[in-house]
Amino acid sequence: MIFKRKPKQTDIFSDLPQITEVREAVKADTRKHGRRAMLIPDAPYNDDPAADLLLANTGKQKEQWLSIIFESDVREAKQLAIAAFLQNNYRVQKWWSNSIALMYLKWRVQAKNTSSEDNLLRLTVEMPTTIGLCYNLFTSTTLYGDRFRRFLKLAQDEKLVISFNDNTRATISFLSSQDGCSVIVEHEFLETALGKKEKTKYWQQIFQELIEQVSR
Repeated sequence: MIFKRKPKQTDIFSDLPQITEVREAVKADTRKHGRRAMLIPDAPYNDDPAADLLLANTGKQKEQWLSIIFESDVREAKQLAIAAFLQNNYRVQKWWSNSIALMYLKWRVQAKNTSSEDNLLRLTVEMPTTIGLCYNLFTSTTLYGDRFRRFLKLAQDEKLVISFNDNTRATISFLSSQDGCSVIVEHEFLETALGKKEKTKYWQQIFQELIEQVSR
């Protein structure tokens, strides 16, 4: 007896309901993790991209990106962490995310005029020593205790910008004076009057310690 091959049935599952939720989940995931259609310049990352290109390719202007990063958890982070934050949360392509990160880092170390007087502490002290020695004293990380996070900028004999663990920042400027060196501290982003008072005491203790050290 010759057995014929049974024809293959292709519609045996046609009466089962289709699970559309899986496809919808895939679409949602694609929307979440996808990337905008962006023009990628054939050039190194740029910390000053043209305003029109930045808006056209990222959907936001410079001031908006600066505000977004500053208000995020990567406010004091380095370039790669900031770029990753933009890629993962705002679908910004790699070239643009790194350029925006560089743009933010450049802005971050500049003196700000946006801090209100309530959030900004200014102190000045005269140090009886040269600018060079004074600068070296203030570059010692142990001087700031466990509050210190890292230096954001070091300009020899001119300026220091320091990041602290409480997300505040201080700019220390050094100027030559008749008695030695004038040190100007501008501590930014102090949210309360109590915080401002506490930071005043903190810096006064540092000043006193250094004055005693150079006066020996």
